[in-house]
Formats: sequence, C-alpha cells, structure tokens
Amino acid sequence: MRCLRVAILSHSQPTRPDAVVDWAFDRGHAPDVRSLYAGEPLPDLDDFDFLVVMGGPMSSSDDTRFPWLGEETRLIEKAMEADKAVLGLCLGGQLIARACSTPVVKNDHWECGWHKVKIEDPYVGKGELVAFQWHQDTFRLPDGATRIASNSITREQGFRLSSKIVGLQFHPEAIHDWVRGCLNDVPYPEGPYVQDRDEVVQGLIHQPAMNHWFRKLLQQMEGEL
Repeated sequence: MRCLRVAILSHSQPTRPDAVVDWAFDRGHAPDVRSLYAGEPLPDLDDFDFLVVMGGPMSSSDDTRFPWLGEETRLIEKAMEADKAVLGLCLGGQLIARACSTPVVKNDHWECGWHKVKIEDPYVGKGELVAFQWHQDTFRLPDGATRIASNSITREQGFRLSSKIVGLQFHPEAIHDWVRGCLNDVPYPEGPYVQDRDEVVQGLIHQPAMNHWFRKLLQQMEGEL
C-alpha cells in the first residue's frame, strides 16, 4: 500500500478532523489539514490524492461571509475531474453537490442527535447505522449519483458518484470530544428531530460502531487509488 497524500479541509474548530487524521496516520498516509476558517490556504490540486471535506456551521452557498467557499467548490470540482478520491461530510457533501450544480436546500426541520440511517452501498454493503446528525440544510441527489443512505427524516443521507466520490449528510467521523465540543460551542437548535443534550451524550454508545463503518468506507475509497 502506497502512502497517500490526504488533504483535509476543516471549516470550524468544533467540527474537528481528528478521526480522519487518526485513520490516515494508522494507514501510513500523510494528512494535511487546512483550517480554512482560520485563513489557511487551500491545497494545490497536485498536492493530494484523497480530498476529505469536513462539516461546518455555515451554508454551502454563504460566499459573502465565507468567500473561500466558492474557491473550495471549484477545487472539489477539479479534484473530481482529475479522478481523485473525494469524500464530503455534511457541509462537505453539500459542497460536492454544489460542485455538481445540484441544489442544496433547507429542510423543514433540524435533524440533530443520533438517528438511524439505512445504508445501501454497493461497495461497503447494506445495513442500518445509528449515526450522528447535525444539520438543517440538505443536498439533492446529483445527476448520475446513486443514493447510498437515507432515513425517514432526511431522504438524502448519502450518495456516490463513483467508487471514489462520496457525499454524506451525517457525521460518521464524530467522536466524544467532537460531539461534546459542538454541544458546548455551537448554538443548539430546536425541533421535533432534535434530541436534548442528555440524549446526545447518552447516544455516544453508538460511536464505536459508527466509526468502524466510517473506517470501512475510508479504506474502500483508499483501495481505489
């Protein structure tokens, strides 16, 4: 297995890339985290093999407040055209959709906490996952994409454009510190599908199984390179 250059685009301090960085080191790869919210530059297209686009609190189209979002979207588009592996998580999945000229819209409600997701992925397999969610915006299914995850709250929970391009609406990368950081540092929404803080903390029992699935996905995409 060769060492891959893994570029990780980070959009906020609470939505940390720790799980992706740990996976990259464990697999002998070279992670390169770019904290865009702190003014760090985007990587050059030639500087990575695998692009992981993290979540964040902003809208995928909020170019006025976050002018780097447009440039980031163009980088994602170029990475897909260059046949690199591209994985988007929540906001990251929405940015992949935007790069495909696919609408990203506000749902009627927030989805926040631990909710079941039905997985039907031709590469990683089928099953049910209790996944961590924190979103109101959601992507539509891009042209040519296959839906790989869904639930009754938010239909589009995940898609594949190829064996190397995946967008997810949920957060399989969430770990204890990530979840607790969001609870403490991010304004907490309200709605019928928003669990209270105690439920969210109790739901961390689902984290190991979810993170295990996430590593399977990362290693499947790694194997395509």
